[in-house]
Amino acid sequence: MSTEEEGVREKYCGWFDVLTTPLNACSLETYFPLLRDDGSDNQSAHIPLIVGCYQLNESSPVDPEDADAASSSAASSRCGELRLHMIPTPSTSKTEMQFGDAACVLQMESGVLDGKWKRRRKNNQSDAVECANGTPLFASACASGSIHIHGLQNNINDSNTNTTSWSLNHFASTYGQNDTGLCLALAWNDYLNNNGDQIVSSYSKGKVAIHQVSYSGDTNEVPKLEETHRWNAHTLFGCPSEVWTCSFLRGAESVVLSGADDCSMKVWDIRQTQRPVHKVGDAEFEAGVTAISSHPSLDGIFAVGSYDEHVRLYDYRKINEPLSKVSVGGGVWRIKWHPSTWSGKSSCRGKLLVAAMHGGCRVVNFPSLNGDVEEYTIEEADVISEFTAHESMAYGADWISFGTSELEAAASCSFYDRKAFIWDSS
Repeated sequence: MSTEEEGVREKYCGWFDVLTTPLNACSLETYFPLLRDDGSDNQSAHIPLIVGCYQLNESSPVDPEDADAASSSAASSRCGELRLHMIPTPSTSKTEMQFGDAACVLQMESGVLDGKWKRRRKNNQSDAVECANGTPLFASACASGSIHIHGLQNNINDSNTNTTSWSLNHFASTYGQNDTGLCLALAWNDYLNNNGDQIVSSYSKGKVAIHQVSYSGDTNEVPKLEETHRWNAHTLFGCPSEVWTCSFLRGAESVVLSGADDCSMKVWDIRQTQRPVHKVGDAEFEAGVTAISSHPSLDGIFAVGSYDEHVRLYDYRKINEPLSKVSVGGGVWRIKWHPSTWSGKSSCRGKLLVAAMHGGCRVVNFPSLNGDVEEYTIEEADVISEFTAHESMAYGADWISFGTSELEAAASCSFYDRKAFIWDSS
């Protein structure tokens, strides 16, 4: 740890490790714990963590929220990386959590603005991940307008010593079109009941698109990625508006949500995209809508973040007004529900992690979601904890959880200072 990093640690308590990325850190995504499959007796779990990086050039980094500036620059001057870290299970305490060296670094064809792991479980069971060859899949959104899918592979390097390494293998891509601009965000449809996989993506020139992920014959085959829908979704003063965020909605297989710089959130039926099914505009949002995240285990429930520094909780069945609204001290860029919600556990169903740009990070709790209820009432939300060690815009954040609160933390990254932290989320 450098002298500078030691100084930051003295100033801000509550973090366990820090790293500096070579390029500007734009997104941070974690996955479920994975057991090492190398035939050895060591069955400790590791959590994959990917930092997505975007940089225009070494002397003039471009803020990812400034899509016009980024798109006006020459494509050859953009660069990006996916940096994979495998976080091992701490032996005694979460204070031991460390990034360690990067297990894999991929040079991308353009800057990485967003990324998501495919999290849907086969038949809704928590012990089986449905993906190609049993391989966790990661999709990334790039400044070129392209989408790429990589698979996480555990490689046995030496069968005699059982030494292993991890890699990200390229599986599929779609390439940007001239009228799309930057691919700003994407999301997997982790809520489908059939065997299909889909990705929704949003762009700097006002568009939203749907992509079908298919497998040749057996689901063990390498996936293929094909765009099936594309439409003009948001405008501002007659010009295309940056669509900062998009999401599918649990419990409504044909519904897509989008949020944009035009201070609106729109609800779309992908079977008919000429006009939105519903729109929540500037009567509610005081600035651009930047983050939408559907609840992993509750039908119709989703959280929305905005530049206006608030996170709102919505029920799709009562969409005219939010169930709750909480200030998080900075413009919201990412929202992550607690990982236990993927298995339907009720005790943490209202807890989420927020990357709040200049405000750092917050852990928020919506109490009415924590319990076995089907009707959710309008209520006050709680800010449980905050993390303010970032000295730049906090754009990425996600949970690191090995299944118990004693082995649970958060990780986050910031853009201009190229820092990523592991910190105490309790």
